[in-house]
Amino acid sequence: MNINVATQNSGLVAYSGAVAAISPPIDIRQHNNFGFTFQVAAAIVADAIFEVQAAPPSDANPCLPGTFVPVPEVPNCTGLGVPAANSRITIPADTPIGSICTATLPCRPDAFLKVIPVSGTTASVAVVAVLGGPR
Repeated sequence: MNINVATQNSGLVAYSGAVAAISPPIDIRQHNNFGFTFQVAAAIVADAIFEVQAAPPSDANPCLPGTFVPVPEVPNCTGLGVPAANSRITIPADTPIGSICTATLPCRPDAFLKVIPVSGTTASVAVVAVLGGPR
C-alpha cells in the first residue's frame, strides 16, 4: 500500500542550503509517519552529507525539545543487530541540479527531529520534512 504523505500536510523546511540555515526542530508527535526530501539547487562538488538528530521533550517545557543526539543507524525496528554508525544521508557529488532525493528512518526516534549538515557541498541542497498523519 502506498501512502502519499504530501497530500495530508504541508512540508516543513528542515534545512535551507541557500542561506546555510538550520530550521527549527520538527515536532513529529502528532504524525503517523515522516520522511525527508532533498532538492539539489546548485552544483555539488563534494558529497553533501547530512545527519539526522532527535530529542525528547524538555523536562522544563514539553512543547520544546530537550538535548539533541544523533540518531543511530538501525538495521530494523526489532532491535536486532548493533548500530554501526549514525543515520546519515549522502547526496553524491555530481548529482544533477534539480534532482530530488528522498530518505526515511525505519523507526520513530523521538519527539523532535532536525537535519544537520555534516560535510561537503551542503549549501547546494534544501531539505524538506514531509509529515504524514495526524495520529
